[in-house]
Amino acid sequence: MKRKRTFGSTLFALLAMVAAAVLLLSYLALFFNPTDHPVIMFFGLYFIPILAFNGLVLLIALLKYRRSLLIPIIAILPTLFLADRFVKFGREEQDLSGQGIKVLTYNLGRYAAGGRNVTTNEAIAGIRRFLAEQKADIVCLQEFSVGDTSALSTYLPDYPYRARHLFKGNRYFGNMTLSRYPIRNTTSLTFPDSRNLSLVTDIDVNGRTLRVYNCHLESYSISFTALVKRLFRKNNFTDEMVQVHEKMHEATRRRSAQVDAVLQSEASSPYPNVVCGDFNDTPLSYTYQRLVKTKNDSFAEAGTGFGATYSVLWPMLRVDYILLPQEYAADQHETCRIPWSDHYPVTAMIYFDKL
Repeated sequence: MKRKRTFGSTLFALLAMVAAAVLLLSYLALFFNPTDHPVIMFFGLYFIPILAFNGLVLLIALLKYRRSLLIPIIAILPTLFLADRFVKFGREEQDLSGQGIKVLTYNLGRYAAGGRNVTTNEAIAGIRRFLAEQKADIVCLQEFSVGDTSALSTYLPDYPYRARHLFKGNRYFGNMTLSRYPIRNTTSLTFPDSRNLSLVTDIDVNGRTLRVYNCHLESYSISFTALVKRLFRKNNFTDEMVQVHEKMHEATRRRSAQVDAVLQSEASSPYPNVVCGDFNDTPLSYTYQRLVKTKNDSFAEAGTGFGATYSVLWPMLRVDYILLPQEYAADQHETCRIPWSDHYPVTAMIYFDKL
């Protein structure tokens, strides 16, 4: 005789279905433009904790509520195709030869050190040491800041070629690209009503021209600590939620337009394109899905462990990337957990010829 569901098992089944539905919505963030569907964007943003909760549901179902086991299994199954965007276990050894260059991207966060107890001078000195030690061939910096642009000639003198686009505020800030190889041409993709941009450089690597997009796309401009404090004020919860939602929706709308501008520029490029920098969006986002459509992701190709690059909520958010042409190969992808910014730098070796 078939056993009837108890109240506890029925309640758990409902919980499992809700968790599964939320996880399935997070998958949809890949395919829906957040400008038109802003709610779905939130589910994609919090994919990692949503997935972790479904993992907990799966464990409880295994131990106690086996009649509901199929629900979390079906919900989690698609992650088999998406997991390597966030975390990788082990690294395949590759036998790569020929011309290779080391690329590094790093959002310096204007030396704020992610709220850590680190002074600006300590952050500047730590970043300079790190960059000097890495010996990358091409360095893409976002939220670079300097008080006097005349001092730039002494900044990392091992890089004879450099391009920059800096906005004037209390200090100059913006993007800078450093190269050991000659920079033949530089342009900037600036965006309406924004201090974000993509710095575009054509770099001659031993006779091969590579176009590098050093991107800093629109951020939500929301401190997560401040957000929690705002949302739990006693009398203004609804108003705070509306304001936060509007702010995030506007940032998402702008970022979508910025991605359009990058893709249009890429389409007219006569050279192979490397797109890197701070996209301010996760691998489960419409932004990432569009940019990686004709690219390889260096982490998915050659990373290991958690790929998260935003230090404040590690290991939840991966927002910094190196994307390379599909005919190129990546090796030795590293996310360097150093304390000088709210972002972690990303490095990878890029090889022009696959074997």
